[in-house]
Amino acid sequence: MKRLAFVVFSLVMSLSFLPRASSAQGPCAIDAPSRVGIDQAFTLCGPTGGGYRYEWYGPGLDSDAGTRCVTARVGDSGTYEYLLVIKRNGQELDRCKKVVNVGNSTGGAGSCTITGPTSIQAGQTARLCAPDDGLHIYRWTGPNNFTSTSPCVNVTEEGTYYLTSRNRLTGSSRECTHRLDVVGAGGGGESDCISGPTTIPRNGTVELCAPSRGVASYRWTGPRGFTASERCVTIDEPGTYTVSIRGGFTGREERCSQTVRSGGWGGGGGGGGGGWGGNDNGDENPDDVVWDNCPRPLQFWRNLYDDANGSGDLSSADLRAIARWVDDHSSYFNWRDDLQGMRQALLPGSPMTRSKQLARQYAALLANVAAGELGATPEGRNQISLDLDTQVDFAGASTLRELISMTDRVLSARRGSFSRLNAKLTQINRGQGIGPVCD
Repeated sequence: MKRLAFVVFSLVMSLSFLPRASSAQGPCAIDAPSRVGIDQAFTLCGPTGGGYRYEWYGPGLDSDAGTRCVTARVGDSGTYEYLLVIKRNGQELDRCKKVVNVGNSTGGAGSCTITGPTSIQAGQTARLCAPDDGLHIYRWTGPNNFTSTSPCVNVTEEGTYYLTSRNRLTGSSRECTHRLDVVGAGGGGESDCISGPTTIPRNGTVELCAPSRGVASYRWTGPRGFTASERCVTIDEPGTYTVSIRGGFTGREERCSQTVRSGGWGGGGGGGGGGWGGNDNGDENPDDVVWDNCPRPLQFWRNLYDDANGSGDLSSADLRAIARWVDDHSSYFNWRDDLQGMRQALLPGSPMTRSKQLARQYAALLANVAAGELGATPEGRNQISLDLDTQVDFAGASTLRELISMTDRVLSARRGSFSRLNAKLTQINRGQGIGPVCD
């Protein structure tokens, strides 16, 4: 009997030390209403925890999808699923889901279930499946304009996949959300997956970040015996930096390397400052590229185009020229009257939608670029300028030129990371995250 008790005790102790699938504190629950009216704003809140970072996915989210509580608004009746990914120090801790019925819809949590992995190795394929019951018509959308009408799909691209299903009999619809992460090379291979500048200003610093791989450990090595174990590191020496990423559950190891070269004298250093020339001074390398970033926020452009007769900041002729430039350089905007089109983009009518939110920040961003290209200078202020080759840090875009092309595609396809793009454009329009800017 004693031997049996010892065996049971040993089994219980062994099970208690097995790795857990989630290390988040408390239950992963989203506090939000289960039913709202059509086009009614509502709030979703995730659980609290020390050092938590939040990533929200779902329809109608506001521009800031990185806070514990977010606001959403949906203009069509249906059942919608919201996904919250919780991270700490770049590692995924947990995923929460919440189903919200909009209008007359009555779908429950079971009506929005996508089966399939949340993470795969690069080169592998994930099979995602809808709850095929023979009663629904399906439409999948995802990264890089992915679409399908099959109950199950095989995908390889990282990103957010949305499944919209419509009941053949009742006509009711539901939209489910699935986030898929792709782990780089794996199996000891080496890949180029480190984000951050490739040039470091003299006497300055830059930040390099390894990709987030859920529950994983990081080990950096670099010149002059540099080592670190964080996902993101701040460096001040040129050279080649390598990070080894080991999966906490799989044990697979991935290696990424990036060579950082020495640049000119920095204009303030700090994470993300490498590769940008600073203020004009005699000590700079004359061959260094200098970006003179002086953007203006959305409100600046809204005020000007709300009174397009010229308010002293920019003349009416300047505003028309900027609107014409924006129309000419965007495939999404196609206005008969450039001035009126720009005004409507910056001051859209109700109801506010995700595409309208993104379009107004996009119009402001293009206006900042146009003002620099046209040499428009507001009275009593610094010049307005934003260079197309300015480096930015966004998945799929390393320059402002690439970010503009991506925004065009997302708006035109009416599917993509509206909230994330809107937040990035908002940040840039406020002179943040793009290196040295004008005062």
